[in-house]
Amino acid sequence: MVVLFSACLFKVRMKSLSTLAVLVATSLIICPFPVQADGSVRVQGVPSLTRVLKAAAPQLLEMGIEIKVGAECGNGQALAALGNGEIDLALLGRGLTAEERASYPEKPFDELQLGTQTIAVLVSRPVWESGVRALKREQIMELYEGRTSSWKPFGGEDRSAKFFEPAHGSGVWEIFAAWLYGDLRKAPAVQWEVVANGAEAQTAVQFHSGAVSVAALRWADRREVYPLAIIDDSGVAIEPTLANVAAGKYPLTRPVFVVAGKRPAGNRRKVLEFLRSEKGQAVVAGNDLLPVGGSKEP
Repeated sequence: MVVLFSACLFKVRMKSLSTLAVLVATSLIICPFPVQADGSVRVQGVPSLTRVLKAAAPQLLEMGIEIKVGAECGNGQALAALGNGEIDLALLGRGLTAEERASYPEKPFDELQLGTQTIAVLVSRPVWESGVRALKREQIMELYEGRTSSWKPFGGEDRSAKFFEPAHGSGVWEIFAAWLYGDLRKAPAVQWEVVANGAEAQTAVQFHSGAVSVAALRWADRREVYPLAIIDDSGVAIEPTLANVAAGKYPLTRPVFVVAGKRPAGNRRKVLEFLRSEKGQAVVAGNDLLPVGGSKEP
């Protein structure tokens, strides 16, 4: 009001309060405040969901919604930015904890699951055809740590085993290492060749006859690259299927979420609605995640 008043009533001598009231009312008609448009939506979080929002940005822009994606970061950092009002949506690789909600009592966090990050231990066709179809966690640990150099102890041929390690910080390695050792900090340093993403893991496994790696489930084409089942503590082989993921039986998986700092409205709500729509879930599926309620196996 101060800026508007000075702009529209400059040098006007006010002789009475009634005159001032009339002039102010007139100024609101002549020099109205600009209407504030629904601005861009600021998002930040874990790499697996950052990729999704970047991929969705062109379609959202066609809808008139600009997405500003911040630098990739961890769950805690993204949630802190949301709690402090620095971003509009936090991209988390897990659900919110009770402690995190309690830390921001003034923020009624609204949590929406976008998909599931599901990974698999991948092997080459020669390894698969030699009879290796499932492994225990301890056996995978032996391969990862290089304590076993052949597939023969696991029921395969006497073929040299080579592990291609997923890049740290990608989310894939975090799920794998947390399941394998119970704590990321307990994972040992290894000297394997690193693959940056699922496409590289698929290529490495396909062209090395004794290869094994870890990547999102969709990179197992079941022609040249196959996903192993995980043998649980009771001796049951758990296949990496949508049914087993949905039932919570398959261990190498975690849900991913988008969290709003308050009940989403305007463009924030439109972004969430798009991400849960058929088009949005197609973007989710194209970025190494299983859509919510996916209808077919990868």
